[in-house]
Amino acid sequence: MSGLLRTRVLNFVLYQSGWLCCVLGAANGRPWLGAGLGLVPVLAHLGLARRRGEEASLMLGALALGIVVDTLHMRMGTLSFQGGLLVSGFPPPWLLLLWLQFASTLRYCLSWLLGRYVLGAVLGFVAGAVAYWAGVRLGAATFGVDTAHGLLRIGLSWGICLPLLLIIAQRAEEEGGTYRFF
Repeated sequence: MSGLLRTRVLNFVLYQSGWLCCVLGAANGRPWLGAGLGLVPVLAHLGLARRRGEEASLMLGALALGIVVDTLHMRMGTLSFQGGLLVSGFPPPWLLLLWLQFASTLRYCLSWLLGRYVLGAVLGFVAGAVAYWAGVRLGAATFGVDTAHGLLRIGLSWGICLPLLLIIAQRAEEEGGTYRFF
């Protein structure tokens, strides 16, 4: 297995394990434990990345976007999230951690999407809605509207967010060159 393939596989495994920790922690009434365990893959990613500062900047940009998007979903009644709220009306930390985790994939296991903004919009629409639906099905969130409208709203927001995140990641990629852990 080449170094680049190993990097992408490891990145995917870190992301998926972090997602599961956060979502299952919230679904099982232990959102802080899930967030704590979900932080481990983020720290591992930053520890392995060659350009930690650029990765951290990308993650913080995604976090800012996540605060806005998930706060809007909560305030519009699209979703409510289980446990761990620090401030009423704002997303819980475990959910915001998912945005950091997702950002860690953009220049690694999802690097094939860089520059493909239309495909990113389609994938964001579908995969974003599926990921939130999975969280609802596992018990980490509930829809405040009927499922179809909730999925449509989430899909639309992710159909916009993923291309925006790809643009940010693409610009960093062009300025910094190829990224590999190994």
